[in-house]
Amino acid sequence: MTPPPARTSLRALLLCQAVLVGGLTLSFPFMTLYLHQERGLPMGFVGLVISASLLATAAGQGVGGELSDSWGCKRVMAAGVAGRAAFTALLAVAIARDWTLAALAGAHLLAAFMGNLYDPAVKSWIAQEHPAEDRARAYGLLRMAANAAWAVGPALGGFMAGRSYALMFGTTAAVCALALVLLLWAVPPSPPAQDREGFDLVALLAVARDGRYLRYCLLTVALGLMTAQLVAPLSVHAVEHGGLSETQLGVLFTVNGALVVLLQTGANAAIAGSRLTAAAAVACLFYAAGWPFIGFAAGLPALAAGMAVVTVGEVLLSPTSSALAANMAPARNRGRYLGFHGLSYQLGHALGPLLGGLGAEHLSGRWAPAPWVAAGAMAGACGWGFHLLGRGLSRDEQGLSRDKESIT
Repeated sequence: MTPPPARTSLRALLLCQAVLVGGLTLSFPFMTLYLHQERGLPMGFVGLVISASLLATAAGQGVGGELSDSWGCKRVMAAGVAGRAAFTALLAVAIARDWTLAALAGAHLLAAFMGNLYDPAVKSWIAQEHPAEDRARAYGLLRMAANAAWAVGPALGGFMAGRSYALMFGTTAAVCALALVLLLWAVPPSPPAQDREGFDLVALLAVARDGRYLRYCLLTVALGLMTAQLVAPLSVHAVEHGGLSETQLGVLFTVNGALVVLLQTGANAAIAGSRLTAAAAVACLFYAAGWPFIGFAAGLPALAAGMAVVTVGEVLLSPTSSALAANMAPARNRGRYLGFHGLSYQLGHALGPLLGGLGAEHLSGRWAPAPWVAAGAMAGACGWGFHLLGRGLSRDEQGLSRDKESIT
């Protein structure tokens, strides 16, 4: 049987991505509010719980990337989605029956670990199907599919949060199961990159011996910390200092998702033929402006304006950072390298809610914008890091076609 063309295969994957993320955004952005408002936990402890789940996410990224090279990307994607559905269903039961915090955290950690086998496998699949100069566009479309779901999921979740958190997470589990069916039916498999068995932790960590890739991954840790402010810390800040209700919070995240859908195609066009590091540096400048704006904002219109600035940074940064990781990785071990990159990002993403929670607990009471001014400063530092990284990359690694270089 002749395999379907790359364009048709990508469309099938985008559909699966939209369904999966739509299910996840029904509930997981509201986990912070559940722990803080329903269970009465202080924000510092909530940040610790969320950070622990993101450490599990980081481990899932590493394992998923490593397995993608040996099992093949589709098998790893399917395992991740199936695990996410099963453990999210368990989390819904834990909430409905008011289980202990340890049981809640355990289910949440397992859902995070299994679910994030998926991400590096998806990125590796795209890297196998698309040449270096087209990967930023493909990753941009993947991000757009995810954020089309963001335009719907949080708004429905905000409506459901006032009625039943257990129903929210149960619905997420059901939608994840639907995404699994679509994935198995519509996405073609890709061959393993290597003929080897299973997960090799030593080989995964050996990626750190590649000094140049390690420098990029250290920068990625800082990016993860900075961008992690978008969900958990922002949820609490917007409600407690920005004056939003839970329903309005859902609308705020919907603004983010809708803007990504509207802006991503234009962002892909701006990135095309540009140095990826230059596009990423520009993206960081938008974050550097947007986070402080959010810190000073109050009310839905002002917070939505700040979200719009941050979203411009997001639509530029997400595809460029993923394309850089894929382009800098050797083809034979691309899954391993992308898993290490994903692990690095999620390590930073795990620290983000912890630091954001501590900032909300100890700084926001004295001066509410303080954590957001700090996040903006970190974004500016990340932009400078991309400028330095770009000095040592080849044209192929920068994602440049042979005759274009529009951002200098």
